[in-house]
Amino acid sequence: MDYSVNINVFQGPFDLLFHLIEKKEIDIYDIPISEITDQYLEYLEEMMQFNMNVASEFIFMAATLVEIKSQMLLPQKEKEEDPRQELVNKLLEYKMYKDLSEELKKYEDESSFYISKPREEMAITSDTKTEQLSLNEINVYELYNIYLSLIKKQNFRIEPEEKFKIYREKYSVKGCMEDIVKKIKKFGKVSLFNTLKEKENISKEYIVTLFLAILELSNNKGMKIYQENIYGDIIITKQERK
Repeated sequence: MDYSVNINVFQGPFDLLFHLIEKKEIDIYDIPISEITDQYLEYLEEMMQFNMNVASEFIFMAATLVEIKSQMLLPQKEKEEDPRQELVNKLLEYKMYKDLSEELKKYEDESSFYISKPREEMAITSDTKTEQLSLNEINVYELYNIYLSLIKKQNFRIEPEEKFKIYREKYSVKGCMEDIVKKIKKFGKVSLFNTLKEKENISKEYIVTLFLAILELSNNKGMKIYQENIYGDIIITKQERK
């Protein structure tokens, strides 16, 4: 290998894979699967040489890469999906999770945990006519910026991360989506603010997972994501049939 990396810094197989992609400045949409697989396997060999316990998820990722590599060698039918597509989708989701987590780290400072919303921003008179702002059609990063700015402007208590603590994932994107859909069926719509206020303390893990759930729902044609005004709550409801 032309360079060495401390494997302990990687939190999981996607973290290692993403590092390899960034290091080689590879286009995530057009991964040279043969090259990236060989490099990934070299890292696993290095881990074993140093008698490290290789977690099962790293082994599973290696097997997945080898399988995709073998599929890429076969003749491809015109309408057949690119064998790399599922991996690309997962990497993009991981990147979004990683970016949002890093952004939230900037607010781990205790003073950043309590940010009051300026009254003038939310002051809307009874004479003011508001028009719903659809969030379904905007791109991922615009939605991300709106979401994060609303989190920062509310008086939510964000739990600081406990360093070196190993725990099972408490939340999943699928689970958050199911919770939102259940509330829509019961109440007709779901408010981002109310969803967060239901929790006494909010972890960064939950904030990130909830965003990814909202992102998934924004791509669902049956769901409507909007704000009542530019500073307002994010509302999720069913799309009205025309």
